[in-house]
This record gives sequence, C-alpha cells and structure tokens, in this order.
Amino acid sequence: MIRIGRRTALALPALILTRRAEAQGAPSSYPQGYATVVADAEREGNLLIYSIMSAENWRPVLEGFGRRYPKVKVETLDLPNSREVFERYLAERGTNSRTADLLATADPSGWIEFQQRDEVMPYESPEAAAWPAWSKPWPGVYTVSADPLVFIFNKMLVPEAQQPRSFAQFAALAQENRTRWRNKLTSYGAHNGGFGYSANFGFVQKHGDQAWEWFRQIAPAQPRWERSGGPMTEKVTSGEYAAGWFVSAITFWPRLNDPARARVLGWNFIEDGQLVILRGMAIPKAARNVNAAKLMLDYIASAEGQQAFGRGGLTPARPDIRPGEGIRHTFSSISEAVGGEKNIAFIDYNPAILEQYQSFLDRWKQAYGVS
Repeated sequence: MIRIGRRTALALPALILTRRAEAQGAPSSYPQGYATVVADAEREGNLLIYSIMSAENWRPVLEGFGRRYPKVKVETLDLPNSREVFERYLAERGTNSRTADLLATADPSGWIEFQQRDEVMPYESPEAAAWPAWSKPWPGVYTVSADPLVFIFNKMLVPEAQQPRSFAQFAALAQENRTRWRNKLTSYGAHNGGFGYSANFGFVQKHGDQAWEWFRQIAPAQPRWERSGGPMTEKVTSGEYAAGWFVSAITFWPRLNDPARARVLGWNFIEDGQLVILRGMAIPKAARNVNAAKLMLDYIASAEGQQAFGRGGLTPARPDIRPGEGIRHTFSSISEAVGGEKNIAFIDYNPAILEQYQSFLDRWKQAYGVS
C-alpha cells in the first residue's frame, strides 16, 4: 500500500491542476510570447497537413496534440508518394488555392529543390536546441524521424552463420552463394524511383569506391529489384527471395507482430554503414494557418511528439528518446547498436544527390548489369 501524508495530499490538487494545464496548452518551458501563438492558432481553428505517413502512424500524434490543443482541428492528407507532397502544394500555390499548412515527407532531393525554390518558411522552434545539426539542414526544416534501412532474410533459407551483419560480409556471402542465391536477393532499384536512388546514393556517400566494389560483387547473383518494402517482405516470407538489403524497417518491423511470420523472418542492422533516411517537415510559405502549423511542428519535435510517432511505427530521431513503451528503436539505440554515429550512413540533403543524378545512375546500372 502506498501511504500519502497530509502534506502530499494537500499538494496533489495543485499538481493535478498543473498537469492538466500543461496537457491543454504549451509546455511551461516555452517562451512567454508563445501564448500568443497558441491563441492565434485557436482562432485559425484548423490545420491541413500533407504527408506520406499512414493514419496509423499519425494516430498517437493526433491524440496527443488534441489533448494539448483541443481547439485546433487537424486534417492529414496522406499522399501515395513523397514527390506528390511537393507537387500538390506547388500546383495549389500556383492557382492560389487552399493548400497545406505543414509538409512532412521522406524525400531528400525534393526538400533540396523546395528549399532552392525559397518555399520554406524560416521558423525557430522552441524545441530546436534539443536537436543536432544534421536534423536541421535549413532554417525551418526539421526532422520527423530517422528510419533505418536494414538486412532482412528468410531464416529457413539463410542459416544463422550466413545472416549478414555488415555489408562487407553480405557482399562476400553473395559471391560465395551466387548460384544458390541467383535471382533470390532483392533491394530497391536505384533506377525504379527516388527512394531507391536516395538509398544507394547515401550508401556510396558513406563508403565511396568500396561501395561500388561491393555492388559489383553482388551483381553475379542477379538481384531482383522492387519499388517498395511491402513486396520485398512478402516475397522473403514466402521464400521467393532468400534475403534483401536496404529494406525499410518501418515497413518490415510490423510484420514481426505476427508470430508465424516472426518464425520465418529475420533482420539485422548494417553495422558498417547503417542507412537512415531523414523524414523532414516544414511550414511552406503559402500556409494559411501558420500558427496552427507551428504548434504541430513544435509538438512533433518535442519529446512527447517523438514518442507518439514512435508508438505510431516511425523511428524517433530526437537523441534523448529511448526505446520502450511501444517504441522498437530510436536513432540513439540504432547508433549504439552499430557502434556509434560513425557507422551511420545518412540519406540526407547533400545537393550532389541532384547534381550527380545521371552519372550516378549510369554507374549504378553498370555495376549491377542493369540495362
């Protein structure tokens, strides 16, 4: 039994009121003038977000935001691909139509082009000090999540001794098993879309010529290329593929909640170059409800908002967030698992990802023998 003394009992009502006040309003640590932002957002009354996240990803975030700011109604339009987030906004801005107040998507090249168009509203969040430089590439652009791309494999087809933990090991295994694994390896094709291109570019950015040599070692196994993590996971589960690399973990991990799948499917981080894709967010300059957008951006950047997205299936990027309570991994736990940030390969906002597109793609096709 927990004993509550008189002094504690007298303090409880005040503590409860304080927590209720914080639940409905900005944290007390925010600048005094932030109350004006809240009041203006409540007058705006609603918020429109364009993203590529699902309703299940958003659910814990919207629940938490709703408790804090119940007078602001939020609508999320979840678009089918990362590029469409920008294209839809720009088309609507061009016709002076109602458009998004906040954009959230994993598309480094798209964000670079958007910034070059001068479409990002500069904004200094009260949460900015908690975030490292790599997560804030330009004023007003912040990180939603840092989602890893991992090895996956069918444990019935790939014995434990051959379940890869580093890319160097994986390339060597692909050479040793090139006959047995022919047409049974899979990944995102750099030629099949922006996500695959960005993943391969990020890995080469980390390893340089060594990455190209590894790609050439894998090529004789004649990998098969997919456009998304769902088909990769399904085909590895069925045994059509033995293994995959650079597979989106946030697509793969939920499948492990099924015990039958978990008996078949295995995965590992890439210890010598763990790819993480930075999912960005920003308020665009054509936003109508700017104050409501600030509230949401700040909430997502907060510890509470990061934990909420973690429960929704994304990978919290804020360094002080740890796994647990429905969160499988965070950026910090991934970094620790692979031996530190030195072994992280960021899919980030290097302008070379645009400038070198054709030459990189040509070299990638040559390395893998893709026509």
